[in-house]
Amino acid sequence: MKYILTSICLSLLLTCASHKATKDNKCPKIYKNDFKEILHEKYKTVYNNDTIAFNEIRFECVYSPFSTHKVMYDKYGKWNREIFPSNSKHPILVWENIDVFSNGKKYTILTNGLEEWKYVYASVMVFDENETDQLSDTSPVKVSLTNFFADLIQNNNSENEEFYEIYGNLIHPKQPESIN
Repeated sequence: MKYILTSICLSLLLTCASHKATKDNKCPKIYKNDFKEILHEKYKTVYNNDTIAFNEIRFECVYSPFSTHKVMYDKYGKWNREIFPSNSKHPILVWENIDVFSNGKKYTILTNGLEEWKYVYASVMVFDENETDQLSDTSPVKVSLTNFFADLIQNNNSENEEFYEIYGNLIHPKQPESIN
C-alpha cells in the first residue's frame, strides 16, 4: 500500500510541479554525452492534507530528455514499470531493486525528462527499500548517486540504439495489421 501511495504521490507531484524554463537556464548548446550543469531540485505537493516532498537530480542541456532512461536501460535492462503523468505523453520509467553500488543495498530509481524549445533536461529520483528519498540533503549517498548518474551520461554508448526501439514501441505501439 505504501508503494502505491508513493506512486500516486509522484504522479500528482509531477503533474503539479512547474517547469522552470527561464532565460537563465535555457540551453544555448545541447551536449552529447555531457550536460551543462547538475541541479538538485526540491518539489512539494499536498496529498490528503499532507505535504509530500522529494528530490530530483536534473542534468541540464543533455542530448535527449531520455538520457537517464537510456543509460539505466543500457546498464540494468528494461524497467519494471511506467508511471504516466497526466500532463505528459512520456512516462516516468521505474527500475526496482537496483544494487547501484554493488553493496547489497537496493534502490528504486525513477527516470524522467523534459524537452521544450531550447531547454532540455533528464532527471532521476532515487528511493531506498524503505521508500526514503536518497537525494535529500541529509542522505549519505546523495553525492555518490549524483556522480554515478553523471558518469553514466558521460560514458554513454550513443551508438547503442536498442533502448530507443523498445521505448518507441511503448510510446507508439505497433498496430496489428488488418486482413483484407
